[in-house]
Amino acid sequence: MTSAQPVFHFKVVMPSDPRYLPVVRGVVCPLAAAIGWDEADCGAITLALDEALTNVIRHAYHGRADGVIELECKQSGDELEVTLWDQGEPPDMSKICALERGCLEPGGLGTHIIKDVMDTVSYQALPRGNRFLGVKRLRKTI
Repeated sequence: MTSAQPVFHFKVVMPSDPRYLPVVRGVVCPLAAAIGWDEADCGAITLALDEALTNVIRHAYHGRADGVIELECKQSGDELEVTLWDQGEPPDMSKICALERGCLEPGGLGTHIIKDVMDTVSYQALPRGNRFLGVKRLRKTI
C-alpha cells in the first residue's frame, strides 16, 4: 500500500484592493520555492499571479476596492495550480492579449506575461462568477 503525498492547498478571500497584493506575493513566492522552483521561476510565478490579480481589480471591478476575489493555490505533485474567482464584469475574451508585444500603448502586457510564465491559462465566465486558472509544471533537470 502506497501513501499519496499530501497536497498543499492554500485559499484566501481578499478584497479587490491593491494594497493586499504584497501579502499575496509574500505567500506565493515561498510556496513556489517549497515545491521546487528556483528563485527566478518563483519571481516569475509571483509576477504572473500579481498581473492576474491586478487585471481582476482593474477590469472586472474597474478599480473598486469593495469587490471580493477568492484565490486558491494548490500543489498537486510537481504542479502549482492557481485559481481566481471574482464576481465582477466578465472578461472580454477579444481584449485578452489584444496588444501586440512592442506596442507603445501603455498597459496590456500583463496577459502576455501570464501566458509566458504559466504552462496553461484559461479564463471563464461561469454562473458562480469569473474564473481564472493558471497551471505551472515543475520541469525536472537531469
